[in-house]
Parts: sequence; structure tokens; C-alpha cells
Amino acid sequence: MPTPTTARRATAVAARATDLSKVYGQGETRVVALDRVTVEFPQGEFTAIMGPSGSGKSTLMHCVAGLDTFSSGSVRIGDTELGSLKDKQLTQLRRDKIGFIFQAFNLLPTLTALENITLPMDIAGRKPDREWMDRVIDMVGLSARLGHRPAQLSGGQQ
Repeated sequence: MPTPTTARRATAVAARATDLSKVYGQGETRVVALDRVTVEFPQGEFTAIMGPSGSGKSTLMHCVAGLDTFSSGSVRIGDTELGSLKDKQLTQLRRDKIGFIFQAFNLLPTLTALENITLPMDIAGRKPDREWMDRVIDMVGLSARLGHRPAQLSGGQQ
């Protein structure tokens, strides 16, 4: 009789940073915000990044998401190495593969909630998948507020 084995299913990696460093300034004003950080973010999982103020949490997220450059190391979104991308390619990757939720909401005040939601796709000349969009809007409870401008929404709704 064969012995049972435990099969471990490999989880795909959504994003990975390897030996990532970010340095601001030079000489006496030099600040090392990230010092050879290596981290993986598995697909389909939530990850909390915690630490004291000034420890590099936001810098790490900005570098891994392609919002900021890094001084050395490597960042991958899926199989794509960010350090080798030109600005236009990086913009397309952020638009197509990464979702952002900022502390400051970055909503355009002249657009409705729906227009703010669809803006990245509008810029890309694409139409959203209506079924998926309706499901997400229902999930976050915005169905009745889609015609409202950001100033008419609560902080949570924004």
C-alpha cells in the first residue's frame, strides 16, 4: 500500500521584491528608506504591512506597485520586472494589473462616483465588464450613490 503524501499546492506570486533598496538624498541628508528588503505577496491573499511611522511601509508599497522608483534590487508584478519598463509600459501595467486604494482618495471632484470608478478604463479606451463592475459596486454598497460627486459621499464611500 502506498504511503500517503501531503501535496502542497504552489501559490502563484502576485508581486515580489528582492533585495529592494530605496535611498533618498546624499551625504548628510541621505536617508535609507528600504534596506535590501525581500518580500512576496501571494495571489488571492491579503497581506498586512505593519510597523512604526517612518519604517518604510509606504515606500515599500509605492516601489512594489510601480508608483515610485527604487535605488537597487528587483520588483516583479507576476512575471514582469518593473525596473526594465519604460514609462509608458509602467503606466499600462499599473492601469491593467494593479488596483490602488489611497489614504487620500484621489477622486476627481467634478466626476460622479461612477465616472471616477470607470476613469482608468475610459482613458484606456475600454469598456468595463458590466457584470463584474455591478458586483463590485454592490459589494461596497455604492449602487444608490453612483450619480453623486465625491463631496456628496462619506469618507467610507469615497
